[in-house]
Amino acid sequence: MSAAAPATDLVGAVLAGGGSRRLGRDKSAEPVGQARMIDRAVAALRPVCREVFVVSSRPDTPQGPWERIPDRLGHGPLAGIEAALAHGEAIGAEAVLVLACDLPLVGPDVIVALRDRLGHAHAAAVAREGRPDFEPLCALYRVSALARARDLLADGDSPAHRLFEDLDGIRVQVDGNDLLNVNTERDLERARDAVARLESGS
Repeated sequence: MSAAAPATDLVGAVLAGGGSRRLGRDKSAEPVGQARMIDRAVAALRPVCREVFVVSSRPDTPQGPWERIPDRLGHGPLAGIEAALAHGEAIGAEAVLVLACDLPLVGPDVIVALRDRLGHAHAAAVAREGRPDFEPLCALYRVSALARARDLLADGDSPAHRLFEDLDGIRVQVDGNDLLNVNTERDLERARDAVARLESGS
């Protein structure tokens, strides 16, 4: 895939359509600090996006000052990314900043770093330890990735990281980023404790 021009017109997509099976209730509505997780994700994206929307087909997804875009039920996070890219293309954006709502400690500084580092790449994601060594649900994708996302969905149950790898995306190191993923009650407690420490200045 050839290099692309730097993206300047960005929109944001909060992925909120997960099943929340381990937590047993809709994660996006859970408060962390003074805001629900869905509101925290929207707030992280707003500083660099001309529009922020929520991707979810769940009927209980919280409402707010945003448009809700449906995804393909039962196809996992890649379906959320595909829906985000399709909407981004429809509204004339060059790239979409994707953020899962269950990453409540991601702040605007992380999103700014993704924007600033994309350059001529087709995707950029925050680097992390483990496998994969990046977070595909805290990432920036050009809308040109839509065709590949659809191909992967058509091929079967593909994990979201496959799209990023196929695009030869770049890993972005962000100092102090915390990619705590809230899946369980213990994760939720850890997120709330972390935000409480930040808000108290300790």
